[in-house]
Amino acid sequence: MVLYLVSNNLVIDNIVYETDETLENKRVNRPLSIEGEKVAVKLVKKINANIVYSSSYASSVASAKYFAAVKKCDVVINSFLNDLRVGDLGRRNIQMLRFMQERDFNFKFNRGESLLDVNKRMNVAIDRIIKKNGNKDLVIFTQKSAIIGYLLDKLEKGYNLDDRLMLSFNDKVIIDDANEDVNIIKICFDKGKVVDCSVIEMEK
Repeated sequence: MVLYLVSNNLVIDNIVYETDETLENKRVNRPLSIEGEKVAVKLVKKINANIVYSSSYASSVASAKYFAAVKKCDVVINSFLNDLRVGDLGRRNIQMLRFMQERDFNFKFNRGESLLDVNKRMNVAIDRIIKKNGNKDLVIFTQKSAIIGYLLDKLEKGYNLDDRLMLSFNDKVIIDDANEDVNIIKICFDKGKVVDCSVIEMEK
């Protein structure tokens, strides 16, 4: 079977909140930018699956809706596919958190998740989804850190010249920069084991 993991990180930057939303609510509800919507339309031609899952993030659901409309299927929303929970940042920032977590997979802030926490959560969720759908090809729209967490125990780990976490499969680089705008990763399974993993490129 084939599993596609998609992260569309092209979200709106110029949002100002007058009310007191939590950081997690802001992250969950952040919509795609106009460019992100255009990319979401193009994603349909890149993925060959008829079962569509999404995290509960607005950007993921917005990306999934175009795909589901063309395939004439439902978007199944599962919050266990959500991004890494940041927790209490205090005066720290998300960039600092990412830097620390890429070096210590157990690192997390209070009420947050580590990459290993995300790995366990995503593995349980995706294993259940695969079994529920009888090993049929499917696509999951989620966020970058959720994808990194899921792949942490499946790919080789290293660091690039910018000292950022790099994940590879059979010497093919799959993830090389946490700031990429769009990620489409194709994972092939045979009897529950990963036999191939590759990146599907978007046109510039």
